[in-house]
Amino acid sequence: MQGIFETQTNFIAAAAGVCVITAGMLVLLMRNSAYATHDQRCLVAVWVALVAGVGVWTTHFVAMIGYRPDAALTYDLPLTAISILVGVVLVGLPMAASLFVESEHKRVGLGVVAGLGVAAMHLTGMSALENCLAIYNPLTLLIGITAGIAGFVLAMLQEGDDLRSQLRKGLGMVAGVCALHFIAMGSVSIDLVEGIAYGIGGSFMSTLVATTSLGVFAVTVIGTMGYRRSLAMRRAGYWGESEFDRL
Repeated sequence: MQGIFETQTNFIAAAAGVCVITAGMLVLLMRNSAYATHDQRCLVAVWVALVAGVGVWTTHFVAMIGYRPDAALTYDLPLTAISILVGVVLVGLPMAASLFVESEHKRVGLGVVAGLGVAAMHLTGMSALENCLAIYNPLTLLIGITAGIAGFVLAMLQEGDDLRSQLRKGLGMVAGVCALHFIAMGSVSIDLVEGIAYGIGGSFMSTLVATTSLGVFAVTVIGTMGYRRSLAMRRAGYWGESEFDRL
């Protein structure tokens, strides 16, 4: 559990908070998607992919900024950028695809892919650390990956628009990301090695993480407000004005 104990508590809490916010935004984006037009659903799918990918990436690196404060860790910029792409493609796209899939078996498959995507993003992000040798405990890492997959499968299987289903979906996402990340961090020990690589430092990484995540989240919030308003109008037409008044 060395990796957990070497991360500052306030950064662990901040990472968990980012994960909860991300899950909440995804639940709001995906809720009532059955009433969206095909074009609306395609647009929402783009935002779901971006929010999910960037949210997982932000959760990881917020925690990493607080890891080993004594070591002044630096990060390889190209690998850090690739890790965002890995999050969007391997986590965001399966989440987005679930908007178009009704089969329970296919949803389970998408959950498995998303969980493995979080693992791929985590390991890519860890590989961005410079002048370090990461040593993993394979069994603990496997437990973390399994927990991540289980969380996303649970989230994918929630199809109802009722509060209970939405809470289970959000909790599944949070559990999938946080369990995988923190169990995986518990499986790793980092040894500093002599090297000459000088990447981006913690201050620049903090700015990069904040700018990227806030930009994506801000645009998504604005877009979500208009999207949910149009969905409410469609639901009113589908259910009648009396139902619209209760939204």
